[in-house]
Amino acid sequence: MLGLLDATPEERDYSVIGSFTAQNAKGNCVYCNHCQPCPMCIDVGMINKYYDLALAGDEMAKGHYHKLNIQADACMSCGHCESHCPFHVKQVSRMHEINQYFLKQA
Repeated sequence: MLGLLDATPEERDYSVIGSFTAQNAKGNCVYCNHCQPCPMCIDVGMINKYYDLALAGDEMAKGHYHKLNIQADACMSCGHCESHCPFHVKQVSRMHEINQYFLKQA
């Protein structure tokens, strides 16, 4: 993992991953965590997973989200996650959407 620190920009480009998945994955978080590390220590993949599960009716996912130490409201809209996402997910707006959803669920 530490080899990533010395990798060239081309070696750190994970955009090829997007070509291995169904076309409908573009714009959808698949929890791959290529968006990490988040400067605010947000577990972007896990937050997205809990949100998607909660939307599907999973009550446990809602509870798990509310137990997270760092939630979507910690997003400072820096765009780091978006610049590293091979699926072109608009995480900044999604973090706002997720935060609003779980605020209503509290």
